[in-house]
Amino acid sequence: MKQSSIIVELTPLLDVILIILFLILVQSAGRVDIVYAETREAFEIALEAYKAEFGDEVDHLRQANVEFDALRLGLEEDTDIIIINISSNPINRDMRTILLESTGTVVEIPLTWDGLARDEASRTLNTALAEQIRTTNSAVTFVVFQFDSDGVFAADHQLIRLAIHNQRLHNPQVFFAEMDIR
Repeated sequence: MKQSSIIVELTPLLDVILIILFLILVQSAGRVDIVYAETREAFEIALEAYKAEFGDEVDHLRQANVEFDALRLGLEEDTDIIIINISSNPINRDMRTILLESTGTVVEIPLTWDGLARDEASRTLNTALAEQIRTTNSAVTFVVFQFDSDGVFAADHQLIRLAIHNQRLHNPQVFFAEMDIR
């Protein structure tokens, strides 16, 4: 058997393959830069949309933080706390009681669905709350409304918030906090 004496030079072929690989890598790097720029632009647009959508909520949380700081600082100074609770009768949920508690004083206000009884409860709550605020003789009064969101009716919640709002309109030293004790 005769051996063939053909010698194949692979060096130029290897050079061509490496040049093609280099061009592919350069082109891929350009595509990665484009994808990165597009992704960054989409992220910035989404971030602006998020800020626009939740900007009001962030402002609300900042205001709540300011009120909390005022509450914390006020507790160290000449302050008084009035706590308002609403509880329902476990046997008959239509019978509820609003409890207004201040230093050494507890006022119980019955609440039902009867229109006249609700009006009377609203008047009694406003009067008792105004009296408690007037007799505190404190520089700052905090009204804390505690409720169980699973057990309170929306109309009752609104009735109490309205009474607190009315008192805050006439008494600038009154601050308000709401706690869901669920």
